[in-house]
Amino acid sequence: MMTASAPNRLPLPARWLAGLAMVFWLVLCSVGYPQPSTPLLERVTPDVLAKIYAGVSRLEMVEDDGPVAAAAYIGDELVGYVFSTLDVLRAPGYSTTPFDVVAGVSLEGEITGAVVLFHREPYLINDERRSAYLVEFLASLRGVEARLGAQGRYEPSFVAGATISARAMRNAVLEGGRMVLRFRTEESLVTEPTIDMVGFKPMSPLELVDDGGLERVRVTNADLESAMNAAGLGDYLPEIAILGGADATYADFVVGYGNPPQIGRNGVGLEPYDQLINGTTDGSMAIYVGSLGGAYDYRGTKFNNIANQFQLDRISVSQGARVYAFDKSAMIPSWQRTSDLLLLPPESGFDPMLPWHVQFHASALKPDGSLAPFVLAELDYALPAHYILMPEPEQAPAWAEPWIEGWLDIAILCTALVALTAILVFQAQISRIRKLHRYLRLGFLTFTLVWIGWIASAQLSIVHVVNYVKAPFENLGLAFYLAEPLIVILSIYTAISLILLGRGVFCGWLCPFGALQELLANIARALKLPQWNPSDRVQQHMWMGKYISLATIMVLVFTAPSAAAVAEEIEPFKTAITAMFVRGLPYVIYALALLTIGLFTERAFCRFLCPLGASLAILDRLHLIDLLKRRPECGNPCHLCERSCPVRAIRPSGKIVMAECFQCLDCQVEYYDDKRCPPLAKARKQRLRAAAKSAPNMPVFTRNGATGAAT
Repeated sequence: MMTASAPNRLPLPARWLAGLAMVFWLVLCSVGYPQPSTPLLERVTPDVLAKIYAGVSRLEMVEDDGPVAAAAYIGDELVGYVFSTLDVLRAPGYSTTPFDVVAGVSLEGEITGAVVLFHREPYLINDERRSAYLVEFLASLRGVEARLGAQGRYEPSFVAGATISARAMRNAVLEGGRMVLRFRTEESLVTEPTIDMVGFKPMSPLELVDDGGLERVRVTNADLESAMNAAGLGDYLPEIAILGGADATYADFVVGYGNPPQIGRNGVGLEPYDQLINGTTDGSMAIYVGSLGGAYDYRGTKFNNIANQFQLDRISVSQGARVYAFDKSAMIPSWQRTSDLLLLPPESGFDPMLPWHVQFHASALKPDGSLAPFVLAELDYALPAHYILMPEPEQAPAWAEPWIEGWLDIAILCTALVALTAILVFQAQISRIRKLHRYLRLGFLTFTLVWIGWIASAQLSIVHVVNYVKAPFENLGLAFYLAEPLIVILSIYTAISLILLGRGVFCGWLCPFGALQELLANIARALKLPQWNPSDRVQQHMWMGKYISLATIMVLVFTAPSAAAVAEEIEPFKTAITAMFVRGLPYVIYALALLTIGLFTERAFCRFLCPLGASLAILDRLHLIDLLKRRPECGNPCHLCERSCPVRAIRPSGKIVMAECFQCLDCQVEYYDDKRCPPLAKARKQRLRAAAKSAPNMPVFTRNGATGAAT
């Protein structure tokens, strides 16, 4: 049966230290962080510039009211801009301190490179391996479209253990590049599919064919003969005589939608294209038609003939049921006279974003001199997607991305937490079977170390506590708290279990570094290494070490953030768990030293130095339920549970100090063992004697093992 437990009061010095930390915490929350104030052009050194915008010869600060940026030139040609996320967005990373990533964006809207100059990201500081991954991750943004939601070669999870930092930097680069470019170009915010009327670079007709902006149809003399035969006119001569052999070109046409400058301006030249844009009725559209060779002219000869009403009778365009014909008044010719823009009025009903069809007509000359028309060639055209500006897709909230990507990890962790909950709920039944408890305990600790720690990198640490508390004072919204799914889930589970059962659920079952220490301690005991534990009085003083480390970190966080980053290294979690010992030698030596001490004093770091454990121990006094059973005999005269507790969280009086208890359930195994627990063993012997008296012929086992009949 579950009973409410009395709160465990901390030693007076520990309470004073905790109170002092809270005072500093509240008073210093308003203290700002110093940020780099060096001008952008001084931060972007030649080496940095070569990485973020290769080939740029000079930079000039842009003097306008837009986002801070420097114009990038190759020679005298403006090719793009260089900007800093710190100047443009002041986007915070996981540490809540804005980082500084400088990047370049081309006039075409592509990121040209990105380099991080400054950050205080806790899982990147002093980690050369992970920092190298970040450099590679940011470099992979080269060539990516500058819009939020665009994807580079790598996902943020490429920087394992610092996914939030990588995602924040990527998003800041993409969003910053878009802001810098949009303010200084003719690009307007696109709210619906819109034809690109800005993008332009010189291209030949054949290059436009390869690009998809133009469709081409080439008709040889052999093709002409086939078309005439198909129309039943094979016995006649074509109106336009053929030249050359069967493979010679009779007609060679290119067709496309003429309004985008990439197509129309390249096709007819600047002045004719300007006539389309500025000299026609608003909303006018144009079909571009050009000839690349051959004897056949799509214009024909009758478009100058009033009797023919100036019609261009050799070309027609259709879209659905609508057929469009053209006359001379609808022509805007190029200066070469080899291509034209054929106008369509705004009320024509033509939709350039839908496919359309083109037919080229020819005539055969009959013996009586009349002409018999036939279709010489035809083609289908659709404006390529890259000529259509699409609204930026509605992005899921930034915090949703890791939840969607990490659904499998989330499912695994939730399943594990359900299993742990079952262990805690049915701990009385489990504790009655010593081997079952041992296998479950070692199995779950192995899962915690290997999967939660080394694979998923979900090690809760004092860094998370600090960031969660600072976030409201840094004007960070809900997205900040939800950015790391596994940590969020573990934090919620830890908070609930802390209020209900105390500190031990996380520290004893879900902390990967704690699991590593305990698994090594099991090996040490198997090897019969000597074990040392301080006396109860000395231990109470040693417990204060973790409160001192917590108070030190909290003071430094708000007074000297750089020093706080160093102080947080008192936790070896980054080295032993997140980085799996692939770190600088001093960090590895420190972590190994703590683990070595733990071989002789179980969980020494957790008990005497861990700042995260201290923060949980402070809140442990709020816990409501005590599932760990006690008897009146516990402590007087029996000390079995006290001696069996591996972390000495049981006082000589028999009372469990819940703020120091790791819920390992070893004491409960002893509590339910009727062969070791004195009150149960005594009751068991009494039952055996009573049973022996009720069954005279039952053999009785004496102390020396001899048997005899009951009398």
